[in-house]
Amino acid sequence: MSPRLGGLIALGKDSIDKQITPLEFDTVETHAYHLSYPDRSSREDLQKLRKAYPLDSLIKGSKSDFEKITRIQSWVQSRWQHDAENTPKQSDALYILKEAEKGKRFRCVEYSIVASQCLSALGFKVRGLGLMTKDINDVKWGGGHAVNEVYLDDLHKWVFIDPQYDVMTSYKGVPLNAVELQQCIALKQDFKLLNPNQTITKQAYTEWIGPYLYYFYVGINGQPISLWDRIVGNKKQLTLYPIGAEQPTYFQKMMRINTTYYTHSLKDFYPVLSIEE
Repeated sequence: MSPRLGGLIALGKDSIDKQITPLEFDTVETHAYHLSYPDRSSREDLQKLRKAYPLDSLIKGSKSDFEKITRIQSWVQSRWQHDAENTPKQSDALYILKEAEKGKRFRCVEYSIVASQCLSALGFKVRGLGLMTKDINDVKWGGGHAVNEVYLDDLHKWVFIDPQYDVMTSYKGVPLNAVELQQCIALKQDFKLLNPNQTITKQAYTEWIGPYLYYFYVGINGQPISLWDRIVGNKKQLTLYPIGAEQPTYFQKMMRINTTYYTHSLKDFYPVLSIEE
């Protein structure tokens, strides 16, 4: 399986630790990392994507940014059926969507890439989010999942989306980020699951996603990770890990994890963005 989207890896399912307990993090901002999310909608490839597919018509009449995101995600999820083994030759949305029209199927990574680029084309601040299980060092496969988080300006917060399943979540009317979803699952709080394409039940999704919500990582400022970066250990990611947890050293026994900074700080990982960013 090949790295894509700043190191997000396709997944299968192995024997993983399914015990979900509350995780503890710091709330102090260290200012050691600056995660920047500028408007990328004018980028040439994203403009081509916006013209090639009916992104604007999909969100026409939406009453909120949240509704726009749900419409785009549902459309992306419907483009192909999941295949945990198939890796495209190119990792851009236009290529993947064209291949999907030919009947090709792709991984969670590609759902994340396409959703990210479609939302970015429409001006949203969106990032690929990698998830890893507690026993990522020990499993041979199935230890990671690729999703996204989107920043909602009106709420000043990041929101978790899972394009593979067309899932968004909320608690007491407020959309959740990935860490908040983990807390709801661990504390058995009655969160709501939005799944317009009806791909999975709430119970099944809760049991499935729970173990993946342990290590969380994002690319720093959209920098791609090359083979050379992995060889020399260039730091181009930020990983949020719980207090008391070990820093993982290998991804599924096959790839050394050496391109990331580590933090316990939620404020480092979830920066509040200005309108200009």
